[in-house]
Amino acid sequence: MIDGWTTTSSGTLHVGQRMSLRRDEIRRPSGTPGAYEYIELADGVRIAAIDDQHRIALVQEDVYVAGERLTMLPGGGCESFETPQQAAERELAEEAGITASRIQLLTVMWRMPGGARTREYLYLARGLSLGQHHREASEGDMTLHWVPITEAVEMCRDGRITEAGTLAAVLLAALQLTNEPDQPDTGDERN
Repeated sequence: MIDGWTTTSSGTLHVGQRMSLRRDEIRRPSGTPGAYEYIELADGVRIAAIDDQHRIALVQEDVYVAGERLTMLPGGGCESFETPQQAAERELAEEAGITASRIQLLTVMWRMPGGARTREYLYLARGLSLGQHHREASEGDMTLHWVPITEAVEMCRDGRITEAGTLAAVLLAALQLTNEPDQPDTGDERN
């Protein structure tokens, strides 16, 4: 908790399959009372998988809550028994059929800090091997596309990519590639 803030009561209003709705009564450092209602979700991951031709793996999927088909990086929620990196490896293989010899954490970000207690772990995957995806039934309409990283950056700029974790990971991955010396991707090192 932030210094000076006090939680005076906390309760669960609803428990769903993937989330909980909570309400906390609080007292601010100034002494004024308040209340916050928020969602608790499992943390999530997004993976910028970039091949040796500087192409990035993007998936397209119909997203019911958004009401449209979105272009995103492979990713999803962390299971209770796995670390974020294990979730990233699993999601990359499930959704895109990709395994990586190197996976590097780019950053950890809050997904929606004003209304949800959940973080997004963004990864860069290199040294890729392609195989068969193992998508869940709910991902039956998902398609995989390889796009040059420069085009993916432009997609972030012109609104073709709108999902927050994907936006951040694409831009951070592109920045990292810009700062790397030109070296062949040997794929023999795991971080």
